[in-house]
Amino acid sequence: MFTALAMAAAILAEPAGNIPPARAEARQGRATVECRVAKTGRLTQCVLLSESPIGAGVGAFALKLAAAYRVPPHDRRIRNGKVIIPLKFKLPD
Repeated sequence: MFTALAMAAAILAEPAGNIPPARAEARQGRATVECRVAKTGRLTQCVLLSESPIGAGVGAFALKLAAAYRVPPHDRRIRNGKVIIPLKFKLPD
């Protein structure tokens, strides 16, 4: 699962001071994205499959993070040139 990478990327990409209050109130969330895997391992054409809580911006943030991922070419999670990535987010207390 990509959870540890998502947390590290979230901290680097979006410092706590930059999270809008509406999003910060949610404190945690989940999103699932599906992306095509290019030959370089870069993820492209990502689409949001689900997000919770709806309207808190978790899905948009997950899509933003997916752009930073690289997947090894022979990763067993790749199916028909695509990968499904479940992400969990939790703001520090």
